[in-house]
Amino acid sequence: MEDRYEIRGKIGQGGLGAVYRGYDTRMNREVAIKRISVTQGNAALQEESTRQLIKEAGALASLQHPHIVTVYDVGSDDDGPYVVMELISGETLDEIIERAPLTWQDFRELAIQTQEALIAAQELSLIHSDIKPSNLMLTWLPSGKFQIKIVDFGLATLTQSQSQETLDEIEAVFGSIYFMAPEQFERIPLDSRTDIYAMACVYYQALTRTYPFKGATAHDVMVAHLHHQVIPIQDVRADIPIWACDWIMWMLNRLPGDRPESAREALQVFFLNDKISKPPMSLGKVVMPKAPRSRPPGPTTTDADITKPKRVILDPRMAPPGYEPPIEEPAPPEETEPEPPAPEIITAPQPLLPPEGSKPSIYTALIEIPDHFPPTPTAGGTYRTAKKFTPPTEVNGSGKAKKFIVSALAIVLLMVLGVMLRNRIQASRASEKFGKMLEAASLTETTDVLMTGQELNQFLEMASGENSEEKQKQLFLLLALAKPTDGSDFDSTLGEFVTTSTQLLPEVRLAMIQGVLEKRMTQTMVPRLLEYARSSKDISSAIAALKAIRSSLGDEQFESLLSTVQGHPNVELRKAAEDDIMEIIKKTNNRHDLSKRIQAALNETTSSNRSSLLRLKTAAGN
Repeated sequence: MEDRYEIRGKIGQGGLGAVYRGYDTRMNREVAIKRISVTQGNAALQEESTRQLIKEAGALASLQHPHIVTVYDVGSDDDGPYVVMELISGETLDEIIERAPLTWQDFRELAIQTQEALIAAQELSLIHSDIKPSNLMLTWLPSGKFQIKIVDFGLATLTQSQSQETLDEIEAVFGSIYFMAPEQFERIPLDSRTDIYAMACVYYQALTRTYPFKGATAHDVMVAHLHHQVIPIQDVRADIPIWACDWIMWMLNRLPGDRPESAREALQVFFLNDKISKPPMSLGKVVMPKAPRSRPPGPTTTDADITKPKRVILDPRMAPPGYEPPIEEPAPPEETEPEPPAPEIITAPQPLLPPEGSKPSIYTALIEIPDHFPPTPTAGGTYRTAKKFTPPTEVNGSGKAKKFIVSALAIVLLMVLGVMLRNRIQASRASEKFGKMLEAASLTETTDVLMTGQELNQFLEMASGENSEEKQKQLFLLLALAKPTDGSDFDSTLGEFVTTSTQLLPEVRLAMIQGVLEKRMTQTMVPRLLEYARSSKDISSAIAALKAIRSSLGDEQFESLLSTVQGHPNVELRKAAEDDIMEIIKKTNNRHDLSKRIQAALNETTSSNRSSLLRLKTAAGN
């Protein structure tokens, strides 16, 4: 490092290491250099920790985003591993919150910028694991607009490389306890929804100057997270749109499955509701009783491509089965008064302003627009008035040309209207026909619903356009009885549609796998569903796909399932793949060869997956 980077002073020290101001002699720019603390004492473990950190931080060098600090370089020398990042001059969000909570306008900008940053990271399957106000830097652009940058993404854990064995290290290294998601205490694999939860904790503090989950000790704070002991933000902060309060509480849900699936979904819902003019505002007072909200209210007619948000849980939620906190919280007496609201905010919200000496912000300065502009000065210093605009004189013959253009446009318009009318008539007839099919499918004696391949495609297009979960389920379950009248391969068409369509709601996709594909299962569908199960992020549907193909599996799927048992990060999916292999072992005539392949996998594996492989080895025999 000495050949390229000069250390010019220490900026700060934290639990993860020290940060220095440096200078890149090759690129002639100032940089921030972070020295990372790694495992000490065990040389082999220290070397492995360093190698893993360099690999993961190096992957982030490709993450270029205006709201994420750029990683320039990563390496290791005699003093250990280091990460070189852009140097940011500004304040951390916790320093700003210490002075006053944010106004709604400033918070809106904070929310949009940070969600856009999370979207960029999630596109690369990267999780931060340490979202907190001190890791959000605020700088000012020359225009007077502030810009948020998330720091320490160089220490994120890649989602794909996360395993059960590293969870203890993640908990020990990452995350301030006030912003850690419940799953970080439970030592289960993390995903992008962990960052969404932590960012919601940041939003809560930015608006209220108080933590959403509090306690006298670290253990008390942990219990507050696990039991979801949080006062709804609309009961603490006034003058915030109710939909925004519910939006934050949606991301703050106890269970990952009740939060937005991704930052993209969260920001889409934010923008939809932000269009509402004069929305109801929070009062900052407890209003009893208060019913949980399912999602922030807002437009729904243009919301067909947005995943339906899960329920928002505002009441305390007990930890999952099996968790027993060391100190049991006593239940309050039945007739006690409700808990009083949080103390009122002492400091009033203050708008964020550029540092002293900066030019006035073009975003906050009041600019008067004159009724008329002054005349333009000439080079001699006198003024001349602007000439009145006069349309050009019509050239001879241009009148005929204009009439010809108008006539041509009228013909084109009539043709377009004719096509639209024809399509509408066809759609009406198709809708009527499909209605009769649905009516027939609802009868218990109906075993077949006949249609052509073209009709099947029309039906899939029509049904996927519905934005109601129940409506989609009702329409798609008809397909379990669909039979072709023209020799079309319905099974391949349905398998491709279910595994690739982006318009299916998650619950409907699951219902189609269980209620349609499993009933129609053929050998041609097995490879597609197996690949979907191995690559999908929707674990419930992936497990359903493995169950659906179980009765149709053969030796040719053994290797793919074995690699899933060895390397997939989700425990439940690995168990489903193990059950599939058990089914193959029962039917195979080649147990000896399968046993040898399982033994080879055992020889290569040192993780907790050995127990699954040992069970498979026992089933296959010697």
